[in-house]
Amino acid sequence: MIMPEEGQFVYHYIVGDVKSGSLKDMLTNHYDYSSRLLRQLKRDGSITLNGRDCWLTDPVQRGDQVVITFPEERFDIEAVEGPLDIVYEDDEVLVVNKDADCVTHPTKSHQLDTLANHVAWYWEERGTPGKIRFVNRLDRDTTGLVVIAKNKYVHHYIQSRMKTDAVKKTYIAFVNNVPEEKEGCIRVPIGRPSEDSLERIVMEDGKESVTHFRVLESYRNAAMVELVLETGRTHQIRVHLKYIGCPIIGDSLYNHDGNPSYGMARQALHAAKLNLTLPKSGELELSAGLTEDLVTLQETLRKE
Repeated sequence: MIMPEEGQFVYHYIVGDVKSGSLKDMLTNHYDYSSRLLRQLKRDGSITLNGRDCWLTDPVQRGDQVVITFPEERFDIEAVEGPLDIVYEDDEVLVVNKDADCVTHPTKSHQLDTLANHVAWYWEERGTPGKIRFVNRLDRDTTGLVVIAKNKYVHHYIQSRMKTDAVKKTYIAFVNNVPEEKEGCIRVPIGRPSEDSLERIVMEDGKESVTHFRVLESYRNAAMVELVLETGRTHQIRVHLKYIGCPIIGDSLYNHDGNPSYGMARQALHAAKLNLTLPKSGELELSAGLTEDLVTLQETLRKE
C-alpha cells in the first residue's frame, strides 16, 4: 500500500488463486471489504481492474491487478497541539499510550483538549489529513493503548475481528483485596440500571460480559491482576472486579467501601497489551509499560 499526496490511500492487489467469481466477491471474501464501503469507493474514490475502470460485477482471474484509491478526507475535529506518546505507527494505524485525565473524543465539556484533537494536530503537521477513527476507547482516567485507524477500511477490518482471537486486549489493574482464585473467568451480565445512570451493574437482563483474570502479584490487602476481555461492555473490568469483591484501587465510581487508595487519584487500570491484525502489516503485538503513578503504587504495595 502507498499513501500519495492529498491524504489519499491506495491499495494494490494481485489476484491469486480464487474461485471463479466477481471482483466484489474477491474483495468481500478475501479482503473483508463491506458492500457499503465498495459502493462508496466506486462513487467517491476509484476501483480499477488491470488499469481500467470496471464494475464490481466484472469477473476476475489469477494475475489480474486491482487498485483501490480512497477518496480524500478532511479533518472532522479541530487540530490542537498536545502531548502524544506514540507506541506504533504505519500507513494504516496510529497507536498511542493515552495518559490519565485525558478524554478520548470531544464532549460538551471537553472540546479542544482531547486525544482526538492532539492526533488531528499531529497528522496535520505531517500532511496526512483525515477523519479520526478510534478502534477502541478508554475511560478518561484509564491509561494505555488506543488505536486510531487511518481510513474507513482499516477501521472496519479491525473492528470486525474484535470478537475473535484476531484482537486481544490485555489490561493491568491494581485492586483492593486478593481474589480467592489465582486465575479464572468472570461471566456475569452487565447492564444500566436506568437510562440516566453512568454506573453499570451486574443484572440478570444485562448484556453478556466475559472477563478472564490472572493474579500477577499478591500484597497484604491488594493484588496486581492481568485481565483479558472477551467482550467489551462499558466499564466491564471495573464492574466485574467489584463483583468478585476486588474493586480497582482509586475507582471513585465503583469503590465505595472505604478501601485505601494508596495515594491514587484515579482508578489503577492500564491497557497494557494489544494483539491485532492489519490488512497490510499482518499480526502486531503492542505493549505499553505502566505509567509513573502505577509504578509508584506497585512499589508502595510491595512495602505494605
